[in-house]
Amino acid sequence: GAATHRQITDAMLMTKLLLVTFLATASALKVAGGPVVPQPAVKPSSMSTALQLRGGGMVDQGVWLKAASAFFGLYGVGFLLAPEMTITQNFVVTPDKYHSFFARNIGLCILYTVYLLNYKMDVAAAVPALVAYMAICAVVGPVYAELKLETTPAHKAALLMVPFIVTGLLAL
Repeated sequence: GAATHRQITDAMLMTKLLLVTFLATASALKVAGGPVVPQPAVKPSSMSTALQLRGGGMVDQGVWLKAASAFFGLYGVGFLLAPEMTITQNFVVTPDKYHSFFARNIGLCILYTVYLLNYKMDVAAAVPALVAYMAICAVVGPVYAELKLETTPAHKAALLMVPFIVTGLLAL
């Protein structure tokens, strides 16, 4: 007899991926740290001394990593769980099953990257990695799309990546 294969429906796939997505996104938004203990006020003598005391650039690396991860992660969630909606919200096109297939994979890649940066790398290494990744993605993604593709007005929101890149540079 012919072998029967278990049919995986979009609903089954989305249910399983939804759980993974929520876990990855929720864990990326978790800010580590213990209780805040009041410390005596310290007046640094200069801006550079203050930055050295704090251990970094003008923007706190941990806070920037969480904020940028949330922003980037939301795109991952959209591409993974609602690829057709995400595509039609940003582009003047009717997505087919191939668009949806690639969009889901892009979403998974984004979410896995966010997970790795937040849980498998030190913040000092993750921040420059995400700044570079976002800069490259901005050029080959939203900037290219605005110049060469038929985009919707909603697509302009993707350009909010630029302030994250600038503030990321300030966190270095």
